[in-house]
Amino acid sequence: MKYLTRISVLALIAAMCLAVPGGNPKEEFRGVWLSTVANIDWPESRLDPEAKKQADLIRYLDLMKETGINALVFQVRPSCDAMYPSPYEPWSYWFSGTQGEGPAADSLWDPLAFAVEEAHKRGMELHAWVNPYRAVVNPLWADSAGYLSDRHISRQRPDWLLKFSSVCILDPGKAEVRDYITKIFMDIVTRYDIDGLHMDDYFYPYSPIKNEDSLTFAEESRGFTDLHDWRRDNINLLVARVADSIRQVKPWVKWGISPFGIYKPGVPKGIEGFDAWSVLYCDPLAWLEAGTVDYITPQCYWPFGGGQDYGTLIPWWAGEAKKHKRHFYPGQALYRAASDKFPVGEIPRQVRMNRQTEGCQGSIYFTANNFFKNPKNTTDSLRLDLYATPALWPVFDHKKSKPLAPPAVFAERSSQDVTLSWESGPGAWGYVVYRSRTQHDLISDPASILAVLPAEGSSYRDETSEQWFYAVTALNDYKLESRPGRAVMEFVVPQRPVYGAQEKCPWLVFKWNPYAGADDYHIQVAADKDFSFIVYEERLLSKTRLNKTLPRGLTYYWRVKANNTENWSPVWTFVR
Repeated sequence: MKYLTRISVLALIAAMCLAVPGGNPKEEFRGVWLSTVANIDWPESRLDPEAKKQADLIRYLDLMKETGINALVFQVRPSCDAMYPSPYEPWSYWFSGTQGEGPAADSLWDPLAFAVEEAHKRGMELHAWVNPYRAVVNPLWADSAGYLSDRHISRQRPDWLLKFSSVCILDPGKAEVRDYITKIFMDIVTRYDIDGLHMDDYFYPYSPIKNEDSLTFAEESRGFTDLHDWRRDNINLLVARVADSIRQVKPWVKWGISPFGIYKPGVPKGIEGFDAWSVLYCDPLAWLEAGTVDYITPQCYWPFGGGQDYGTLIPWWAGEAKKHKRHFYPGQALYRAASDKFPVGEIPRQVRMNRQTEGCQGSIYFTANNFFKNPKNTTDSLRLDLYATPALWPVFDHKKSKPLAPPAVFAERSSQDVTLSWESGPGAWGYVVYRSRTQHDLISDPASILAVLPAEGSSYRDETSEQWFYAVTALNDYKLESRPGRAVMEFVVPQRPVYGAQEKCPWLVFKWNPYAGADDYHIQVAADKDFSFIVYEERLLSKTRLNKTLPRGLTYYWRVKANNTENWSPVWTFVR
């Protein structure tokens, strides 16, 4: 160990600083759509063996976890079919190549249950993504072998269909259709431990519709005289019906919808493009005003500038959501990041704007396979910078719940690790494990999050030889955190100089808490975090306070130890 003279200390200049991510929020929804229709993301091929399908799901989840994503939005009902064993609808053509055929008999498994379990293992939410009305993608294929099962709703109830050249949909105007869709959705909510149910933008077709539903309007107008208002109300009725059903059964399950990114041309001023309000007949402002959604995810798939300016759309949508106390997670076009229209850094710039916009609590990316492609290093920018620290999920103000009691936390230290264990009451969705050099920012700084563990977890091993403060919180089903349960650590607790402080006074005051049973203390101050270059050291200090002068212009590290413990305090740093 080298001891430095005053001259050598002054000569020691910091030549390099580690760039650490700063300012990332502790709560932020970071979602990704995993598309199954047409095998966009998963399965890679509908003919893949079951083992590969499972391995590929794991591969996606591992990459998302590594990138900092905290929610997977998994498409489980692409077109009135199922990526899970449904009692009402056949297995998807996109799963096996033959609609109605599920996993092979020698490897029966449930992809949705599997995805829920594996996502939760990684501290991620799983939202089941459902397409409400789309029944047949590309009707020209309808008679192709294996494309449609006799059990499919298009075969069972052809009178429910509205037929177009590119798609067949269930007729939104029929009360029976709304009953049927709600039954399908609630079967998923009831049987699976999902964290959210998510509906996308396929309402009335993009084609657009003309008079294909005139008979339904005549028979089920509900007193409406305007066809267009009636169509919008058809959608609104389903949205409200599903919202009410979820609240009755599992009120913590999040109900979100991702409409087209433009409400109407000219709204807000300067926005041009497709008129979803008049063509798709979706009215997100009506859902917000009625409180029938928990979050909205308008698909804002454009860059800054132009007639679909991201910088204009985001504040407008955020303001509408905030007005009605709902969350806003814009959809972001990772799939377009490689195009010429998206300059380098476009997606990171959008994320930064999201964070600066009041009323915006995160985003969802389309689509998952693009994370492997890393277009223009966008995935790296998320992983290494914007999402370098973990994030928990924003908690809804309109969903009331009580936090759980803090866990009782215990710690066992060896020379190479610390093993935490805890005891907690029932009802936890999971646990958050924290580690920090200081106590005051232990649970406020997202960089302190070591792990988010599922409810089955009750221990965590931290491979470290250094000293840290630890805490564990319990998350209820609404993702509301308990107060922290803190581990009792056998070391002296530093007080001053405060961790990370800039000390300008001529005299430095070193201060620490008394350690039970200690007679004296040993303090070290160094010019490096490994304590290879000791600047000052003193033993047999009977007090818990020391005044000292040190050369200016350096970053210092200090620690203290009581005579009745082998453990040094956590290493604190300050700038002189």
